[in-house]
Amino acid sequence: MSADISLPQAPRPRGKAWRRRRNVLLVVQALIIIHILHWIVFGRTVSPIEPSESVAFFRDGVVNLGLILLALMLLSTALLGRWFCGWGCHVLLLQDGCSKLLNRFGFQTKPFRSRSLSHVPFLLGFLMFFWPPVYRWGVAPLSVKLNQHYQWIPALAGNETWPGVTYEFTTSEFWKSFPSFWVAVPFLLICSLFAVWFLGSKGFCFYACPYGGVMAPLDQFAPGRIVVDESKCERCGVCTSVCTSHVFVHKEVHDFGSVIDMNCMKCGDCIEACPTEALKFGFTVPPIFKKNAKPARESAFRISRFGEYALLLVWAVLFFGFHGLYNIFPLLMAGGIAAIGTWLVHLSAKTLQAKTVTFSKLHLRKVSGVTPLGWSARISSLALIAFASHSLWVRFESSSIQEMASQVNLDKRLVFSSTPLVATGEMALICNECIARHQKIQPMTEGGLAFASSPPTWLARAWCHTALGEWSQAIPFVEKHLNYFGFRDDVAGDLGLLKQLSSPQDADLWYADQISSNPQSVRLLEDYTRWLDLQGKASAMIAFCREHRNRVTPGGPIDLFLMRRLSLATAQAGQLDESVVWFERTLNIEPNNPAAWLRLAEVHLQRGALDSVVASARKARALVDDDPRLLTQVMRMLDAGGAIQEAAALRQQLREGPAGQP
Repeated sequence: MSADISLPQAPRPRGKAWRRRRNVLLVVQALIIIHILHWIVFGRTVSPIEPSESVAFFRDGVVNLGLILLALMLLSTALLGRWFCGWGCHVLLLQDGCSKLLNRFGFQTKPFRSRSLSHVPFLLGFLMFFWPPVYRWGVAPLSVKLNQHYQWIPALAGNETWPGVTYEFTTSEFWKSFPSFWVAVPFLLICSLFAVWFLGSKGFCFYACPYGGVMAPLDQFAPGRIVVDESKCERCGVCTSVCTSHVFVHKEVHDFGSVIDMNCMKCGDCIEACPTEALKFGFTVPPIFKKNAKPARESAFRISRFGEYALLLVWAVLFFGFHGLYNIFPLLMAGGIAAIGTWLVHLSAKTLQAKTVTFSKLHLRKVSGVTPLGWSARISSLALIAFASHSLWVRFESSSIQEMASQVNLDKRLVFSSTPLVATGEMALICNECIARHQKIQPMTEGGLAFASSPPTWLARAWCHTALGEWSQAIPFVEKHLNYFGFRDDVAGDLGLLKQLSSPQDADLWYADQISSNPQSVRLLEDYTRWLDLQGKASAMIAFCREHRNRVTPGGPIDLFLMRRLSLATAQAGQLDESVVWFERTLNIEPNNPAAWLRLAEVHLQRGALDSVVASARKARALVDDDPRLLTQVMRMLDAGGAIQEAAALRQQLREGPAGQP
C-alpha cells in the first residue's frame, strides 16, 4: 500500500492559514479595483502587478511592475522557499477553494502522480522566460551562420532587433494583457476546478505552472523551511494527511529534520494541524547541501518507465497542438489542457488493462466490462488526440505560410509605387503556393479544413496577394488583422497604400476616417499628404494640414511634420509669404536642419529677398560638414543671392575636395 493510504485519518486543521491566504486575495482584488477606477477616471493607471507581465522584458526590454514582482519573488524564494505560491498566488487559492468545495460534496481529490509530467513546469518556465532571449541571441544567429556553410540548415529570423531597455510603470491600456471573457472563464475552470478534481488538490501547480518551474529549483537553496522539534514529534502522520501539496511531511522531517520537497509551499497547514506543535517555520541547512536528500514522494510513483514516456509524448502532442492555436490558447491554458488531457488518456488506457477502474466513486470498468462512462472516456481521449493532431497540422501550416511569405523579398517602395512591381517567376510561384496552403487552413465555413481562422497568417496572405498585384484580394485580410489585433501604424499605412492602388476614388474617404480615429499616426499623415500631392490637390492638402493642427499637441513631432508640409505646399501653391512663416516656425523648433534652411533660401529667392537668401544659405553652410550635394546647393544659393565671393570660395573648396565636385 502507498504511504498516502496507510496514514491515519487527520482532524481538520484550525483553518487560520486558509483565512490568511483568503485575506491576501481580498487585498489583491481591492488593489485591482483601485487600478480600474483610476484608469476609468484618469485614463492611466499603474501597469498590472502580474508576474506574467515580466515577459515583456525578456521579449521587448520593458521594465514594469511585473518584472519587479518576479525579481522579488525569486529573491525571496531563494531565502524563504516557495512561500509566494502558498500565500500570494490567487490560482492556488482558487484550487484550495475548489478542493474544499469538492470535499463538501463528497468528492475526494486524489493526486495523479507522474514522474515525467512533474518536469513539465521547468519546461514551461524555460519557454516563458528564457526562450525569447535564447532564440534572439543564440538560436537565430547560430542558424544564420550554419546556413552559410550548410544550405540545408534553415536560417531562422530573430524576433526583432533588441529595442533596448524601457520603463513602463503606468499604462493607458490596462486591459491589453488580460484575456477575453471567453478565454478567461474556461481557463479559470481548467486551472482550478478541473485541475483539482482530476489531478489533485494542487494539480495545476505541479503539472502546468511555469512560475513554479522557475521557483522550485531556487527552493532547494532556501534555508527557510518547515522544521521539527524531534522531542515533540510522535510521527502520527497528521501533518502529511492535511498537506494539500501531497508532501510526505512526517517522513521527511524524521529523515532530514525539515521538509526538503520543493513542492512544499509553506502554507502552514501542517504546522496548525500538528497535535503536539512539533512543527514550525525556521531556518536550517538547505536541501542542496544535504547528502542523499531525495523527497519521500519518490516512492509514490507507480507508472512504469514505458508508461511515463507515453504520457510525455501525449502531453507534447496536446500542448504544442493547443499552444497558440487560432491565437486563442495562451501558454498557461495550453499547459492546463495538456495536463488534464494526459490524465484522461492515462485513465482511458487503464480501462484496457485493469479489471476494475474507478474515479471519484465513479466506475469506468467493472468485472463485467467497460461501463458507459468508461466508453465516454475512451471516445473523449481519442477525440482529444485527433483534435490535437489536427491542431499540430494547422500550426505547422501557419508557420510554413509565414516562412514562405518572408521569402517574397520585394522592395515595398516599388510594390506600392505608382507603377507597382509585380512578382514573377519563382516568387510568383511561392506566392500562389502560399495562398493555396493558406486556403486549406481557412475555416470550414470558408472552404478550408480548419475550425477557425489563424490571425497571425492574415498579413502573410495579404502580402502574397499584394506581390501578385491582387490588391483588392489583399485588403480584406489586412482589415481583419487591424480589427482583431487593434490599430498598428505600419499595417494601417500598408492598407492605405492598397486602397490607393485598388480604389483611388475611395482612398480619400478612408484616410479621413482613419486619421480622425488615429490623429497621432505619423505614417497615415505622411501617406495621405503625399497622396494628395500626387493628385495635384495642393489646396486640399493645405486645408487638411491647417485643420489637423488643431487636433495635435502644439510644437510636438506631428505638429512639426504638419508645419513642414504646409511650408512646402504653400510654396508650391505660390503663397510665398505664408510659406516663409511656416518655414520659420519649423526652424524655431528644429534649427539644426540644413535642408530646411536651403528650402527657405529658395522661397526667399522666389520672393526676390536676396539678403534673406544669403542669410539662410549661410546658416545652412554652418550646419553642413562635408556633404558635397548640400554644399553645392549652398554655393548656388550664395551665388544667386549676390554673395559671389563666398560662392567662389566654396566652389574652389569643392573642386579641391575628395569628391571632385564642379
